[in-house]
Amino acid sequence: MIDIPNSLSPPRRLTFGITGHRLNRLCAENVTLLEQAVDDFFARVAFASGTDRSINFRIVSALAEGADAILADHAIRKGWQLDVVLPFERDVYADDFTETSARQDYERHLAASYAVMELQGHRDDADGASAAYERAGRVVLSQSDILIALWDGGPARGRGGAQQIIAEAVLAGIPVVHIDPAARHAPMLLWNGLDEVDLGQQTLETVARHDLSALPDLIERLTELPSAPTESAMLRQFENDRLPRWNALIAYPLLLTILGVRRLRLSDLRRPKDDGKIATLPVSCATSAKFALDVSALLSERFARADAIATRTAQVFRSVYVTNFALAAMAVVLSLLSLALPAAAKPALITLELLTIGAILALTRAGNRAGWHRRWLDNRMLAERVRCLAISSQLGDLNLRVGGDIAIGWVDWYVRATARQVGLPSACIDADFLRCVRADLTDLIEAQIAYLSVDAHRMHRLEHRLHTLGTLLFGLTGLTCVGMLIFKLTQAAVGGMEEVAHALTIAATIVSASLPAIGAAIYGIRMQGDFAGIAERSHALADRLSRMRDVIAQDDLSFDTLRRRIRRVADLLADDLTSWLQTYHARPLVLPG
Repeated sequence: MIDIPNSLSPPRRLTFGITGHRLNRLCAENVTLLEQAVDDFFARVAFASGTDRSINFRIVSALAEGADAILADHAIRKGWQLDVVLPFERDVYADDFTETSARQDYERHLAASYAVMELQGHRDDADGASAAYERAGRVVLSQSDILIALWDGGPARGRGGAQQIIAEAVLAGIPVVHIDPAARHAPMLLWNGLDEVDLGQQTLETVARHDLSALPDLIERLTELPSAPTESAMLRQFENDRLPRWNALIAYPLLLTILGVRRLRLSDLRRPKDDGKIATLPVSCATSAKFALDVSALLSERFARADAIATRTAQVFRSVYVTNFALAAMAVVLSLLSLALPAAAKPALITLELLTIGAILALTRAGNRAGWHRRWLDNRMLAERVRCLAISSQLGDLNLRVGGDIAIGWVDWYVRATARQVGLPSACIDADFLRCVRADLTDLIEAQIAYLSVDAHRMHRLEHRLHTLGTLLFGLTGLTCVGMLIFKLTQAAVGGMEEVAHALTIAATIVSASLPAIGAAIYGIRMQGDFAGIAERSHALADRLSRMRDVIAQDDLSFDTLRRRIRRVADLLADDLTSWLQTYHARPLVLPG
């Protein structure tokens, strides 16, 4: 179940997906051996989790007669949550269960389940039944941390069979527990994640095989909090820190205002009372109103908090480097002013210069200690991934695959923990449901296009005006030098004007040194901010999303197509964000120089 609504600390959960053969392929004489193997596996899971009762276990099953039904029974007896993915509507799928006892087991499992997702398979279509089983198997995979496979080791006998689902799990990096129904070998763990070296994507033939003594290590890796000190500190900071009400670091929004890019806002100075608490991610399509409200509350709270932290720390970080470059230019100007002011003023100028340099050092040190740069980037990534999860989770796509990760960052951990908490929607995936999800996806795309267009325009104007201002300053420096040269030539021709010449020389020296220093500060702000790069990437992404929106509008409405489109949109946003983050990771807060 969903433990909501207002906790920012996700519970520890682990989901086992099920695949395997139907009863006729398992062979009646193997069922007793299989039951014993499954009992042993559940005992190993209990032992692996130790006395830690904070881990909540969940089974996701298609309830097919055979492997699915056997494991569902064991899960129910153990008190685990049972979620169900049906390849057809429940009444249509019931036709698969021809024996009275099997039909009763099916109905009993449905009654005991927490969530039921009914896909719209069509038996009358060519290969329609096989496609429906394949579709259900892939939903199970996208919900699974670990796949339990009751597989005889033989080849697939049709689309959507156990061998295919197992191969896709291995390809996706999902750990597979292979239990042989005939007990010809002990259960094995198929996974490369326990290796010290990430060997990349594996196949069913090349994946590493371990005995189940590796199960405790696997469960620990999947459920433990990030172990690296920096990662765990960032996670605690996200969950526990309170954003300050007021913000004195407003150099960046002031720069935008001075250059006419946008007006200074009250929110630049003062955090709104509802900042971080606004429900912005409706999950409206699920048949279960409770699921929709709970998930909307859960994801909206976490998105809003990450977005608020990212917005505030971005302003703080940008304001600090704008302030640092401005102070560096001011230090040069203060040093030059000693040429023009009387000697009595020099102690004051030196003091001001020292204070300026001290402010630069203090701001840089404070920014690095507080991790403004890292907090901005990490929380922006978290916000965008939670936003996409709100759409994909409505089709049961949690994307929990771990691959060969050895050390996981806090953002990845938090997104996966949140996805596990969301779980499976109770819904009948009919045409109305798909239209609803498509509308949510279109709204997301439209919102992103609008934001990207405004941001690209703003960044383009900022880059252009900073470039123009810098060019103007260097041009004025050149004019100052030319004017001084003309004056010197005139003085040499006519003689005299020594006092004027001395004053002009001092003034020209101050101006010709100060203006390039200010121009260099402006150049530093441009390079640190990468405003031209942001504008270019925003334009490009908005264009790709616009084309994607048009494709989605023309698509035939189907579960498989819509699921692929959601993943593609999420990939586009993630790839752009990754590129953007890589650029900014290379631009931490450093001393101007």
